[in-house]
Amino acid sequence: MRVLAVFLALCLASPLYAADAAKLAKRADRGDDDARIEALDDLVDADAALAVDKAVQWLAQERSVRLRREAARQLWNMEEKSRPAEGALRAALGDDDDWVVYNAVGALAKLDVPDADLRATRLDLARSPDDFIAFYSVRALYPDPQITLPQVLDAIFAAVEMVAANQPDDFSVRHDLSDNARKLLHDVAENSGRPGFDALMAAYADGSPPVKSIAADMIDYVPVASGDVVRIATMLDSSELAIVESALSAMSDYREKNTPVLARVLEGLEPDNPPKLRKRTASTLGRMADPPGGFTAQKAGSPWRAVVESRIAPALARSATGDADVEVRKEAAEALQSLQTWAGPALPLVGSRVEKEPDATVRHALVRACWSARETSGLPRAVIERLAANDPDQYVRNEAKSILEALAQMRR
Repeated sequence: MRVLAVFLALCLASPLYAADAAKLAKRADRGDDDARIEALDDLVDADAALAVDKAVQWLAQERSVRLRREAARQLWNMEEKSRPAEGALRAALGDDDDWVVYNAVGALAKLDVPDADLRATRLDLARSPDDFIAFYSVRALYPDPQITLPQVLDAIFAAVEMVAANQPDDFSVRHDLSDNARKLLHDVAENSGRPGFDALMAAYADGSPPVKSIAADMIDYVPVASGDVVRIATMLDSSELAIVESALSAMSDYREKNTPVLARVLEGLEPDNPPKLRKRTASTLGRMADPPGGFTAQKAGSPWRAVVESRIAPALARSATGDADVEVRKEAAEALQSLQTWAGPALPLVGSRVEKEPDATVRHALVRACWSARETSGLPRAVIERLAANDPDQYVRNEAKSILEALAQMRR
Protein backbone atom coordinates (compact mmCIF):
# COMPACT_ATOMS: atom_id res chain seq x y z
CA MET A 1 0.00 0.00 0.00
CA ARG A 2 2.82 2.41 0.88
CA VAL A 3 4.51 1.82 -2.51
CA LEU A 4 1.21 2.40 -4.29
CA ALA A 5 0.63 5.62 -2.36
CA VAL A 6 4.07 6.93 -3.31
CA PHE A 7 3.47 6.02 -6.96
CA LEU A 8 0.11 7.79 -7.03
CA ALA A 9 1.66 10.86 -5.36
CA LEU A 10 4.36 11.03 -7.99
CA CYS A 11 1.85 10.68 -10.79
CA LEU A 12 -0.28 13.47 -9.35
CA ALA A 13 2.74 15.66 -8.73
CA SER A 14 4.21 15.39 -12.23
CA PRO A 15 1.64 17.66 -13.88
CA LEU A 16 2.15 20.14 -11.05
CA TYR A 17 5.90 20.19 -11.62
CA ALA A 18 5.29 20.61 -15.35
CA ALA A 19 2.91 23.46 -14.69
CA ASP A 20 5.40 25.12 -12.35
CA ALA A 21 8.16 24.79 -14.93
CA ALA A 22 5.96 26.32 -17.59
CA LYS A 23 5.16 29.25 -15.29
CA LEU A 24 8.84 29.74 -14.56
CA ALA A 25 9.62 29.71 -18.27
CA LYS A 26 7.04 32.43 -18.83
CA ARG A 27 8.42 34.46 -15.91
CA ALA A 28 11.85 34.20 -17.50
CA ASP A 29 10.46 36.05 -20.53
CA ARG A 30 9.11 39.12 -18.77
CA GLY A 31 9.90 41.60 -16.06
CA ASP A 32 13.19 43.24 -15.22
CA ASP A 33 16.53 41.46 -15.43
CA ASP A 34 16.58 40.54 -11.75
CA ALA A 35 13.20 38.84 -11.92
CA ARG A 36 14.06 36.98 -15.12
CA ILE A 37 17.40 35.80 -13.74
CA GLU A 38 15.66 34.54 -10.61
CA ALA A 39 13.13 32.68 -12.74
CA LEU A 40 15.85 31.00 -14.81
CA ASP A 41 17.65 29.97 -11.64
CA ASP A 42 14.46 28.33 -10.32
CA LEU A 43 13.82 26.75 -13.70
CA VAL A 44 17.17 24.96 -13.59
CA ASP A 45 15.93 23.02 -10.57
CA ALA A 46 12.42 22.49 -11.89
CA ASP A 47 13.14 21.42 -15.48
CA ALA A 48 16.76 21.26 -16.63
CA ALA A 49 15.91 20.68 -20.30
CA LEU A 50 13.57 23.67 -20.39
CA ALA A 51 16.19 25.76 -18.61
CA VAL A 52 18.75 24.83 -21.27
CA ASP A 53 16.34 25.89 -24.00
CA LYS A 54 15.72 29.21 -22.28
CA ALA A 55 19.45 29.83 -21.78
CA VAL A 56 20.11 29.09 -25.46
CA GLN A 57 17.39 31.56 -26.38
CA TRP A 58 18.95 34.24 -24.20
CA LEU A 59 22.40 33.67 -25.63
CA ALA A 60 21.14 34.08 -29.18
CA GLN A 61 18.54 36.82 -28.81
CA GLU A 62 18.87 38.89 -25.65
CA ARG A 63 20.32 42.38 -25.89
CA SER A 64 20.81 42.51 -22.13
CA VAL A 65 24.40 41.64 -21.25
CA ARG A 66 23.32 40.52 -17.78
CA LEU A 67 20.92 37.95 -19.23
CA ARG A 68 23.46 36.59 -21.69
CA ARG A 69 26.03 36.33 -18.90
CA GLU A 70 23.55 34.49 -16.70
CA ALA A 71 22.58 32.13 -19.49
CA ALA A 72 26.19 31.12 -20.07
CA ARG A 73 26.86 30.86 -16.32
CA GLN A 74 23.87 28.59 -15.75
CA LEU A 75 24.93 26.36 -18.64
CA TRP A 76 28.41 26.14 -17.10
CA ASN A 77 26.91 25.13 -13.76
CA MET A 78 24.67 22.51 -15.40
CA GLU A 79 27.70 20.74 -16.86
CA GLU A 80 26.67 17.64 -18.87
CA LYS A 81 22.99 18.63 -18.79
CA SER A 82 23.88 21.55 -21.03
CA ARG A 83 25.11 19.26 -23.83
CA PRO A 84 22.26 20.31 -26.18
CA ALA A 85 23.51 23.89 -25.88
CA GLU A 86 27.02 23.20 -27.21
CA GLY A 87 26.32 24.86 -30.55
CA ALA A 88 24.91 27.97 -28.91
CA LEU A 89 27.86 28.11 -26.52
CA ARG A 90 30.30 27.90 -29.41
CA ALA A 91 28.45 30.74 -31.10
CA ALA A 92 28.65 32.74 -27.88
CA LEU A 93 32.45 32.71 -28.12
CA GLY A 94 31.97 35.59 -30.54
CA ASP A 95 29.99 37.69 -28.06
CA ASP A 96 31.36 41.20 -27.49
CA ASP A 97 31.17 40.86 -23.69
CA ASP A 98 34.11 39.18 -21.97
CA TRP A 99 32.00 37.68 -19.18
CA VAL A 100 29.63 36.03 -21.63
CA VAL A 101 32.60 34.58 -23.49
CA TYR A 102 34.38 33.54 -20.29
CA ASN A 103 31.30 31.69 -19.00
CA ALA A 104 30.78 30.07 -22.38
CA VAL A 105 34.38 28.83 -22.41
CA GLY A 106 33.87 27.41 -18.92
CA ALA A 107 30.70 25.64 -20.00
CA LEU A 108 32.34 24.18 -23.10
CA ALA A 109 35.32 22.99 -21.06
CA LYS A 110 32.89 21.13 -18.77
CA LEU A 111 31.56 19.42 -21.89
CA ASP A 112 35.10 18.21 -22.63
CA VAL A 113 35.47 20.38 -25.72
CA PRO A 114 39.18 20.07 -26.68
CA ASP A 115 41.47 22.79 -25.35
CA ALA A 116 42.64 23.40 -28.91
CA ASP A 117 39.11 24.56 -29.81
CA LEU A 118 39.14 27.07 -26.95
CA ARG A 119 42.74 28.26 -27.21
CA ALA A 120 42.19 31.27 -29.50
CA THR A 121 39.35 32.53 -27.33
CA ARG A 122 41.37 32.08 -24.14
CA LEU A 123 44.28 33.96 -25.68
CA ASP A 124 41.93 36.87 -26.32
CA LEU A 125 40.51 36.67 -22.79
CA ALA A 126 44.02 36.61 -21.34
CA ARG A 127 44.22 40.25 -22.44
CA SER A 128 40.88 41.15 -20.89
CA PRO A 129 40.79 44.36 -18.82
CA ASP A 130 38.97 42.33 -16.18
CA ASP A 131 41.74 40.94 -13.95
CA PHE A 132 39.66 37.97 -12.82
CA ILE A 133 38.97 36.83 -16.37
CA ALA A 134 42.54 37.49 -17.47
CA PHE A 135 43.98 35.45 -14.60
CA TYR A 136 41.84 32.38 -15.11
CA SER A 137 42.38 32.49 -18.87
CA VAL A 138 46.15 32.66 -18.40
CA ARG A 139 45.95 29.86 -15.84
CA ALA A 140 44.04 27.64 -18.28
CA LEU A 141 46.63 28.30 -21.01
CA TYR A 142 49.86 28.04 -18.99
CA PRO A 143 52.31 27.07 -20.33
CA ASP A 144 51.53 28.34 -23.82
CA PRO A 145 54.12 29.73 -26.26
CA GLN A 146 51.99 32.81 -26.92
CA ILE A 147 51.72 33.67 -23.22
CA THR A 148 54.90 35.41 -22.09
CA LEU A 149 56.35 35.16 -18.58
CA PRO A 150 55.64 38.86 -17.89
CA GLN A 151 52.04 38.32 -18.97
CA VAL A 152 51.68 35.34 -16.65
CA LEU A 153 53.18 37.24 -13.73
CA ASP A 154 51.08 40.33 -14.41
CA ALA A 155 47.94 38.19 -14.32
CA ILE A 156 49.01 36.48 -11.10
CA PHE A 157 49.97 39.68 -9.32
CA ALA A 158 46.75 41.37 -10.45
CA ALA A 159 44.87 38.48 -8.84
CA VAL A 160 46.91 38.90 -5.67
CA GLU A 161 46.02 42.60 -5.62
CA MET A 162 42.34 41.74 -6.04
CA VAL A 163 42.39 39.42 -3.06
CA ALA A 164 44.24 42.00 -0.97
CA ALA A 165 41.44 44.45 -1.80
CA ASN A 166 38.83 41.86 -0.68
CA GLN A 167 37.67 41.25 -4.21
CA PRO A 168 35.62 39.46 -5.45
CA ASP A 169 32.96 40.00 -2.80
CA ASP A 170 32.13 36.30 -2.50
CA PHE A 171 34.51 34.85 0.10
CA SER A 172 34.58 31.39 -1.47
CA VAL A 173 35.41 32.78 -4.91
CA ARG A 174 38.05 35.05 -3.38
CA HIS A 175 39.59 32.15 -1.43
CA ASP A 176 39.80 30.04 -4.59
CA LEU A 177 41.35 32.95 -6.49
CA SER A 178 44.02 33.35 -3.82
CA ASP A 179 44.74 29.63 -3.75
CA ASN A 180 44.93 29.35 -7.54
CA ALA A 181 47.17 32.41 -7.87
CA ARG A 182 49.57 30.93 -5.34
CA LYS A 183 49.59 27.54 -7.09
CA LEU A 184 50.28 29.06 -10.50
CA LEU A 185 53.07 31.25 -9.12
CA HIS A 186 54.56 28.19 -7.43
CA ASP A 187 54.59 26.46 -10.82
CA VAL A 188 56.23 29.49 -12.44
CA ALA A 189 58.89 29.65 -9.74
CA GLU A 190 59.76 25.99 -10.13
CA ASN A 191 59.82 25.85 -13.90
CA SER A 192 60.85 29.24 -15.30
CA GLY A 193 64.58 29.05 -14.60
CA ARG A 194 66.67 32.17 -14.09
CA PRO A 195 64.14 34.44 -15.85
CA GLY A 196 61.56 33.35 -13.27
CA PHE A 197 63.94 34.08 -10.40
CA ASP A 198 64.82 37.49 -11.83
CA ALA A 199 61.14 38.32 -12.25
CA LEU A 200 60.33 37.32 -8.67
CA MET A 201 63.19 39.42 -7.31
CA ALA A 202 62.01 42.38 -9.39
CA ALA A 203 58.48 41.92 -8.05
CA TYR A 204 59.86 41.79 -4.53
CA ALA A 205 61.82 45.00 -5.07
CA ASP A 206 59.10 47.02 -6.80
CA GLY A 207 55.77 45.42 -5.93
CA SER A 208 53.05 46.43 -3.51
CA PRO A 209 53.15 44.85 -0.03
CA PRO A 210 50.98 41.83 -0.98
CA VAL A 211 52.99 41.26 -4.19
CA LYS A 212 56.26 41.71 -2.33
CA SER A 213 55.16 39.15 0.27
CA ILE A 214 54.12 36.43 -2.17
CA ALA A 215 57.17 37.00 -4.39
CA ALA A 216 59.46 36.52 -1.38
CA ASP A 217 57.55 33.42 -0.35
CA MET A 218 57.94 31.87 -3.80
CA ILE A 219 61.72 32.37 -3.96
CA ASP A 220 61.98 29.20 -1.89
CA TYR A 221 60.60 27.18 -4.81
CA VAL A 222 63.16 28.38 -7.35
CA PRO A 223 65.71 25.60 -8.00
CA VAL A 224 69.16 26.39 -6.59
CA ALA A 225 70.64 26.20 -10.07
CA SER A 226 68.43 29.13 -11.14
CA GLY A 227 68.77 31.35 -8.05
CA ASP A 228 71.37 33.64 -6.53
CA VAL A 229 71.80 33.43 -2.77
CA VAL A 230 73.57 36.80 -2.57
CA ARG A 231 70.51 38.50 -4.02
CA ILE A 232 68.18 36.49 -1.81
CA ALA A 233 70.16 37.63 1.22
CA THR A 234 69.09 41.22 0.54
CA MET A 235 65.66 40.22 1.82
CA LEU A 236 67.17 39.70 5.27
CA ASP A 237 67.16 43.50 5.59
CA SER A 238 63.36 43.58 5.48
CA SER A 239 61.47 44.83 8.53
CA GLU A 240 58.82 42.17 7.82
CA LEU A 241 59.61 39.00 9.76
CA ALA A 242 57.65 36.85 7.31
CA ILE A 243 59.85 38.02 4.43
CA VAL A 244 63.03 37.36 6.41
CA GLU A 245 61.73 33.88 7.20
CA SER A 246 61.02 33.29 3.50
CA ALA A 247 64.58 34.30 2.65
CA LEU A 248 66.06 32.04 5.34
CA SER A 249 63.96 29.12 4.13
CA ALA A 250 65.22 29.60 0.58
CA MET A 251 68.84 30.11 1.63
CA SER A 252 68.96 26.83 3.54
CA ASP A 253 69.01 24.95 0.22
CA TYR A 254 72.12 26.73 -1.04
CA ARG A 255 74.52 25.04 1.41
CA GLU A 256 78.12 26.11 0.75
CA LYS A 257 76.97 28.86 -1.63
CA ASN A 258 75.94 30.73 1.51
CA THR A 259 79.57 31.31 2.51
CA PRO A 260 79.71 34.92 1.19
CA VAL A 261 76.55 35.87 3.13
CA LEU A 262 76.94 33.63 6.18
CA ALA A 263 77.85 36.53 8.47
CA ARG A 264 74.53 38.16 7.60
CA VAL A 265 72.65 34.96 8.46
CA LEU A 266 74.48 34.55 11.76
CA GLU A 267 73.35 38.03 12.77
CA GLY A 268 69.89 36.54 13.17
CA LEU A 269 71.06 34.80 16.37
CA GLU A 270 71.93 38.07 18.08
CA PRO A 271 70.00 38.56 21.34
CA ASP A 272 68.36 41.85 20.36
CA ASN A 273 66.42 40.10 17.58
CA PRO A 274 62.91 38.73 18.23
CA PRO A 275 62.92 35.16 19.62
CA LYS A 276 61.02 33.94 16.56
CA LEU A 277 63.80 35.18 14.27
CA ARG A 278 66.53 33.71 16.47
CA LYS A 279 64.72 30.38 16.48
CA ARG A 280 64.21 30.43 12.71
CA THR A 281 67.85 31.35 12.13
CA ALA A 282 69.04 28.43 14.25
CA SER A 283 66.82 26.03 12.33
CA THR A 284 68.07 27.43 9.01
CA LEU A 285 71.71 27.03 10.00
CA GLY A 286 71.14 23.39 10.85
CA ARG A 287 69.55 22.69 7.47
CA MET A 288 72.10 24.84 5.66
CA ALA A 289 75.05 22.83 7.03
CA ASP A 290 73.70 19.56 5.63
CA PRO A 291 76.69 17.25 6.29
CA PRO A 292 77.01 14.13 4.12
CA GLY A 293 75.69 10.85 5.46
CA GLY A 294 78.05 8.49 7.24
CA PHE A 295 81.00 9.10 9.51
CA THR A 296 83.56 8.29 6.82
CA ALA A 297 82.12 10.85 4.41
CA GLN A 298 81.93 13.46 7.15
CA LYS A 299 85.61 12.97 7.98
CA ALA A 300 86.62 14.06 4.48
CA GLY A 301 87.95 17.58 4.44
CA SER A 302 86.22 20.31 2.44
CA PRO A 303 86.00 24.10 2.52
CA TRP A 304 82.36 23.87 3.59
CA ARG A 305 83.12 21.49 6.43
CA ALA A 306 85.71 23.97 7.68
CA VAL A 307 83.12 26.77 7.56
CA VAL A 308 80.53 24.71 9.42
CA GLU A 309 82.97 23.62 12.12
CA SER A 310 84.51 27.05 12.63
CA ARG A 311 81.48 29.31 12.28
CA ILE A 312 78.10 27.56 12.27
CA ALA A 313 78.70 24.97 14.99
CA PRO A 314 80.11 27.42 17.56
CA ALA A 315 77.34 29.93 16.85
CA LEU A 316 74.68 27.28 17.39
CA ALA A 317 76.40 26.06 20.55
CA ARG A 318 76.46 29.58 21.97
CA SER A 319 72.80 30.03 21.17
CA ALA A 320 71.86 26.59 22.52
CA THR A 321 73.56 27.25 25.85
CA GLY A 322 73.20 30.99 26.31
CA ASP A 323 70.05 32.33 24.65
CA ALA A 324 67.54 33.82 27.09
CA ASP A 325 64.59 32.05 25.44
CA VAL A 326 64.15 28.34 26.17
CA GLU A 327 62.54 27.63 22.79
CA VAL A 328 65.47 29.23 20.98
CA ARG A 329 67.94 27.17 23.02
CA LYS A 330 66.05 24.01 22.17
CA GLU A 331 65.92 24.85 18.45
CA ALA A 332 69.63 25.66 18.39
CA ALA A 333 70.48 22.41 20.20
CA GLU A 334 68.45 20.42 17.69
CA ALA A 335 70.14 22.27 14.82
CA LEU A 336 73.53 21.51 16.37
CA GLN A 337 72.54 17.85 16.49
CA SER A 338 71.82 17.90 12.74
CA LEU A 339 75.47 18.87 12.13
CA GLN A 340 76.43 15.38 13.37
CA THR A 341 80.23 14.98 13.60
CA TRP A 342 80.75 18.47 12.20
CA ALA A 343 79.43 19.72 15.55
CA GLY A 344 82.49 18.21 17.26
CA PRO A 345 84.53 21.43 17.69
CA ALA A 346 81.56 23.02 19.50
CA LEU A 347 81.07 20.20 22.03
CA PRO A 348 83.49 21.61 24.64
CA LEU A 349 81.28 24.69 24.89
CA VAL A 350 78.23 22.45 25.28
CA GLY A 351 80.01 20.43 27.95
CA SER A 352 80.89 23.52 29.96
CA ARG A 353 77.29 24.65 30.21
CA VAL A 354 74.88 21.72 29.77
CA GLU A 355 74.76 20.86 33.47
CA LYS A 356 73.63 24.40 34.27
CA GLU A 357 70.74 24.27 31.79
CA PRO A 358 67.50 24.44 33.83
CA ASP A 359 65.21 22.98 31.18
CA ALA A 360 65.29 19.18 30.87
CA THR A 361 64.12 19.26 27.26
CA VAL A 362 67.02 21.49 26.28
CA ARG A 363 69.49 19.37 28.25
CA HIS A 364 68.21 16.31 26.43
CA ALA A 365 68.62 18.04 23.05
CA LEU A 366 72.18 19.05 23.96
CA VAL A 367 73.03 15.49 24.96
CA ARG A 368 71.53 14.33 21.66
CA ALA A 369 73.92 16.71 19.90
CA CYS A 370 76.76 15.00 21.79
CA TRP A 371 75.39 11.64 20.67
CA SER A 372 75.44 12.71 17.02
CA ALA A 373 79.10 13.80 17.38
CA ARG A 374 80.15 11.07 19.79
CA GLU A 375 83.00 9.88 17.55
CA THR A 376 84.80 13.23 17.68
CA SER A 377 87.60 14.28 19.99
CA GLY A 378 85.62 17.18 21.43
CA LEU A 379 83.10 14.97 23.23
CA PRO A 380 82.93 16.06 26.94
CA ARG A 381 83.01 12.53 28.31
CA ALA A 382 83.34 13.46 31.99
CA VAL A 383 80.23 15.64 31.73
CA ILE A 384 78.34 12.86 29.96
CA GLU A 385 79.27 10.46 32.76
CA ARG A 386 77.94 12.85 35.41
CA LEU A 387 74.72 13.36 33.50
CA ALA A 388 74.28 9.60 33.11
CA ALA A 389 74.65 9.16 36.84
CA ASN A 390 73.06 12.25 38.34
CA ASP A 391 70.77 14.18 36.03
CA PRO A 392 67.29 14.50 37.58
CA ASP A 393 65.59 13.74 34.27
CA GLN A 394 65.32 10.10 33.25
CA TYR A 395 65.45 10.85 29.53
CA VAL A 396 68.64 12.87 29.89
CA ARG A 397 70.25 10.09 31.98
CA ASN A 398 69.26 7.44 29.45
CA GLU A 399 70.58 9.49 26.52
CA ALA A 400 73.90 10.05 28.30
CA LYS A 401 74.13 6.33 29.10
CA SER A 402 73.53 5.46 25.44
CA ILE A 403 76.56 7.57 24.50
CA LEU A 404 78.75 5.79 27.04
CA GLU A 405 77.52 2.39 25.84
CA ALA A 406 78.27 3.32 22.23
CA LEU A 407 81.78 4.44 23.20
CA ALA A 408 82.34 1.17 25.05
CA GLN A 409 81.33 -0.83 21.97
CA MET A 410 83.69 1.22 19.79
CA ARG A 411 86.64 0.15 21.98
CA ARG A 412 85.88 -3.55 21.68
